[in-house]
Amino acid sequence: MESHIKYIASLFGVEAKNITREKFGFLCKTDQGVVVVQKNPATEENMESVLFQHEVKEHLHQSGFVNACRFLLTKENLPYHRTGGDFFAVLTASTAPPADFTNKNQLLAVVESLGRMHKILAGVKFNHKPKRQQDLMLPEKDLSSLTSYKKKLMKAGKFSEFDMLFLKAYEKSAPHISAWASIPKDVLGNNNYICHNLLKEENIHMEEVPFFTNFFGCCYGHYLSDLVYIIKRYLKAEPQGDLPLADIFDAYKKGHPEADMEQDFFAAKLLYPNKLIKVAKDYYSKNHRFVPKAYLSRMEESLERVVALEEYLQAQK
Repeated sequence: MESHIKYIASLFGVEAKNITREKFGFLCKTDQGVVVVQKNPATEENMESVLFQHEVKEHLHQSGFVNACRFLLTKENLPYHRTGGDFFAVLTASTAPPADFTNKNQLLAVVESLGRMHKILAGVKFNHKPKRQQDLMLPEKDLSSLTSYKKKLMKAGKFSEFDMLFLKAYEKSAPHISAWASIPKDVLGNNNYICHNLLKEENIHMEEVPFFTNFFGCCYGHYLSDLVYIIKRYLKAEPQGDLPLADIFDAYKKGHPEADMEQDFFAAKLLYPNKLIKVAKDYYSKNHRFVPKAYLSRMEESLERVVALEEYLQAQK
């Protein structure tokens, strides 16, 4: 495999050395710095997505935002090499440590850089299409599903441990789903930005400035979606997190001064119980004879997440 990775790297004009297999691909030291070689199924959708990501990242770099990974190009000027049913891509990488969201200074630095990235990508239309679509939440449909589960449980009158957790979660989450349903459509339609969508700590390396990687989930969306994602990661890492939301907003606006920090939209999106809804739908779509422990832990975690987010927002008042 090592010889094959060296061959693939050579197609992109680099000589790979010290190859190690990582979760995200093959990390290689080369004569032009550190790169990662990644392998993916050669579907039209996947290759179109890579071309979209390439456009996004090249636009960032050409605009002076150099702290994002880039695709290396083949002699054919493509950001991938297809072989059989797969294709390979080679990207610039970083060996700097991942971001630590429990470190307030690091978190604010990431948020400021994110604001800069969003500002540069505002209103830009690219030739290729992203694989992922914007994260559409359907409150009426979601609330209808959860309500139907509750009605069936109350009619049956028998509750498993999961059912009891779900009923508690329903009372917590229903108001948040309704709050999202009340957001004006013109606010929901402000999706002229490119969102990263995978801003986990492992995808942000702390060099002199935060270095962003793994753009495979990027797509058009509302800029606050990425900020919501980061705050959820922050509270997951620091459940009792007390970093003022005002400080986070101020850091973001340093990079994106024109941003309108729409409070109702932000709060509704932050509190929308996506994971809780997913766990409930997944569980009740199957006829379980007993409650798998995985579902209990996932529902408990989802409920705890809703409570933590409520407490965080309440503390800001």
